[in-house]
Amino acid sequence: MRVEHLEKVYPCIADPWKLRIIAHLDEGPDIPLLAKYLDCKYSEDLGMVAYRTGIRELNFFDNGKVTIRMVDSEQEAIDLVNRTLTMAYHKSMLDDDDL
Repeated sequence: MRVEHLEKVYPCIADPWKLRIIAHLDEGPDIPLLAKYLDCKYSEDLGMVAYRTGIRELNFFDNGKVTIRMVDSEQEAIDLVNRTLTMAYHKSMLDDDDL
């Protein structure tokens, strides 16, 4: 699973020197898995998780949409999303409960 394409790029509301981006994944993420392995807020009703790393915030939706705030570039947003997904899925593979 990775970022397939970027839909929109806007100046960030909180800091006009940063960007907020809407991206789409090549498939919908496993939202409960992300909620379990990332220190994030989970809304089952909305089908999304909100993950914060430093000043950056990512919102993953079950339809594959991702919103990213407070990044410097489009490439930084793509890398951040892909690294976050990789980290969560690797943690799930290493979890003793799943073995």
